[in-house]
Amino acid sequence: MNEAPKKRLQLMPEVLPAPTRASATTSVRSRTLTHMQRLLATAAAMPLAGACTKTDTQGSTSVTIPSASESTTAQNTAGGTLLPPPKETATAKPTATAPDMGYAVVDPMPAPARCMGLASATTATAVFKKDSGGLYLEMTATLPTAQAWSGTTFASGQTPSAWSGTVIGSTVTANKATVKVRPSANATDLGVQLSISCAAGSGSIALTANFPASPTETTKPTLAKHDY
Repeated sequence: MNEAPKKRLQLMPEVLPAPTRASATTSVRSRTLTHMQRLLATAAAMPLAGACTKTDTQGSTSVTIPSASESTTAQNTAGGTLLPPPKETATAKPTATAPDMGYAVVDPMPAPARCMGLASATTATAVFKKDSGGLYLEMTATLPTAQAWSGTTFASGQTPSAWSGTVIGSTVTANKATVKVRPSANATDLGVQLSISCAAGSGSIALTANFPASPTETTKPTLAKHDY
């Protein structure tokens, strides 16, 4: 069987648009300017066309206001911020108060003795004695009778007061007072106070006895006298 002859492929002739003749009324310069104007108009229209096709998302954007701590952290960590990080402000601190000394005002000075010098002019004795209750100290005070102390007496009807001991008996006359005081346990001193009256007014004298611990009947205490 005879094969059909193969056909050779050939290129089709290119069909181009028919050239148009430029108008004779326009010059080469004017045609060039017109072509440039078209190019500029095309370039200016391209951004506008992109803007028209861009989707508007402004309406759906939500704005979140950060808190003070988040804003401070963002400013401290983000580089190139315009605002400086906030500075810590000084806070008022309580000042230290003066320690409580135990009193609100200055302790007043005691008033001076009305019968100053009477105690040193008074004769006083102190002797340890013993009774059924144990050891006690008998203290005696005798007021001076000189002209300077004329009229000075012990207050009548008084009950002498004592410290570091207990008064177990007393006898008080105008110029002589005898007081028996039982010392407190482990005491090494005790005293009594007697009210007096002199030309300057009312006052008191105090007798204080000092002695070693565990005294006996033979112990001789040391006496001190004070005006009040």
